Amino acid sequence: MIERSQHILYILEGKQLNEYKIHVEVKKRHYFEQRYFKLYLLKNEKIFNPPVFVGIYSSGRASLGIKGWIDGDYNENISSNGLNVNLAEYGLDIKLFKTLGNLIPRGGSMMVSYSMIYGESNVHIETMKALARGIPSILTPLGYLLFHAGCWAYFRDWYYPEGGNEGPKKLQGFKPINCDDAMMKAKEVIRMLKEFIKKGIIDDKQEEKAKDIIDTLSSYAHFNANP
Repeated sequence: MIERSQHILYILEGKQLNEYKIHVEVKKRHYFEQRYFKLYLLKNEKIFNPPVFVGIYSSGRASLGIKGWIDGDYNENISSNGLNVNLAEYGLDIKLFKTLGNLIPRGGSMMVSYSMIYGESNVHIETMKALARGIPSILTPLGYLLFHAGCWAYFRDWYYPEGGNEGPKKLQGFKPINCDDAMMKAKEVIRMLKEFIKKGIIDDKQEEKAKDIIDTLSSYAHFNANP
C-alpha cells in the first residue's frame, strides 16, 4: 500500500485519453530509484492489448547528477475482443506521450525503441527509414512524439545501444535544462527546420510537422524566432 500511495507512476492510473483510461502496472527493480512499468488502455472496463508502453522509469540520482528518465517500447496498435485501434489515427499517441512527458524533469530524457523484436509497426519502421535518410530526429514519427513529451532540446540516436548490448535501436530526446536553455535550443531547432524546408528534401507530412514545431517553439515567452 505504501508503494501504491507514494510512487509517482500511480498518478497515471485512471487518466483519461479521449474515451480511454490508463491502467498502470508497476514493479520494483534492483535500483531503488527505478521501476518497471506497463501502461494499458481500457474502455468500458475492457483492457486492450498489448500495453501501449512498456519500460523503465527512473527518478534519477541527484548525488550523481543524473536526471529522471524513461526508457521503453511503444505499441501503437492495440486490440480488445476483435476491436483494433491504432493510436495515431485517433490522436491518442500524442496525448499518451504528453502524459508520460509530465513525469520527466527538466534536463531529463525519454528513450523509445524504433526497432522491436515483437510489435514493430509503422511508427517504428518510418522512424528507422527517416533516420537512415538523414531526416532530423524531431521530424521522425517517434521524434515528433518525443517533442510532444517535451523531450526535444537534444536527440541521440542509439543505433548501437550501449555498444550493441542493450537491446533494440532507440531514439532518445532530452528536455531543456532551464528556461534559458529552452530559448537557446528553440532558436537552434527553428533555424535547422527552416533550412530543411528550404532544401525541399522532406516530404509533405514532415514539412507539416516542421511548421507545427516552429509555431510551438516560436511561442516561447520573450522569444524572437528570427534573431
